[in-house]
Amino acid sequence: MSVSFDAIVPVPSAEQLKLQQQRLSDRRRRQQRLGDERRQQLLDTAWTLWQEAGASGFNMRQLAQRAGYTAGALYAYFPGRDAILSALQQRVIQELGEMVSALKAPRTDRTPRGRRDAGQTDAAAVVQARSLFIERSLAWWSRLASDAQRLQLVLHGGHGLPETDGQGSGSASILLARLADALQPCLDALHASGLPPDTAQQVHDEVLAYGLGLLVLQGPDRAGARPAMETRFIQSLHRWLDMALAAALGGTGEAGQGDLFGSM
Repeated sequence: MSVSFDAIVPVPSAEQLKLQQQRLSDRRRRQQRLGDERRQQLLDTAWTLWQEAGASGFNMRQLAQRAGYTAGALYAYFPGRDAILSALQQRVIQELGEMVSALKAPRTDRTPRGRRDAGQTDAAAVVQARSLFIERSLAWWSRLASDAQRLQLVLHGGHGLPETDGQGSGSASILLARLADALQPCLDALHASGLPPDTAQQVHDEVLAYGLGLLVLQGPDRAGARPAMETRFIQSLHRWLDMALAAALGGTGEAGQGDLFGSM
C-alpha cells in the first residue's frame, strides 16, 4: 500500500491552534481599530462640510471628494447620508453632556450628605442643587442657541431633513432619549434638590422638550430672537422648579408643572 505525500494533511498541535487563533484575533482588532479611525476621520471631514454647507449642501459626493474617497467607498463605513448625520448629531450631544458634566457646585458650598433630618432636605442644599440645575440647563440650551450649525444638526440630525421619508415622531423620540442620557447631570441636580425620583424625571424630560421647543421657535436663522428666548427659558425654569419643589417639599404629592405652558 502506498500513500501520496500530498494526501497527508498535518494536524496542528494545540499550541499551534492557539497561536493561529491569537493571530486571527489580533488581525481582527487591527482591522476594527483601523475602521474606527477612518470613521472618525470621515466624521471630522463631514463636520467641516456641514459647517460650511449645512443641510442643503451636504451629500455623499461632496463628502467623498473632501475625504479622498470614491462615493461608493464611503458605504463601507456608513450605510448612507442619514447615518453620518446621525453620528454627527450624537457627537454634538455628547459634547453637550461633557460640557454640562464639567459644571459643578463650588467645593466650598457643597453640603455633606449627612445634613438631612427625617427626610427633609437641607435648605442650603436645595438652593445649591436648584442653582446647579438651572446653570446646567442654561449651558446646553445657550450652546445650541448660539451655534446655528450645531442647532440645525441636533434638531434634524440624520432624521427629519426635507429629503428624508418624514419619520418625524420617531426621530423626536430618538433625539429626546439621546439628550436625556447625555444630560444626566441635570437630572442628578434635580435629585440632589430633594425632588422624588418620578418628579425629578418628569421635570428633566419636560425641560428638555420645552427647551428644544424654544430652539425650534428661534430657528437657526433668527439669532436676534435669542435674548428674548433665553430670558423666557430662565423664567420658565424658575417657575417650574418653584412649583415642583413647593409641591414635593410641602408634601402635597402634586408636582404642579401643568400650568407652565399655559402661563407663558
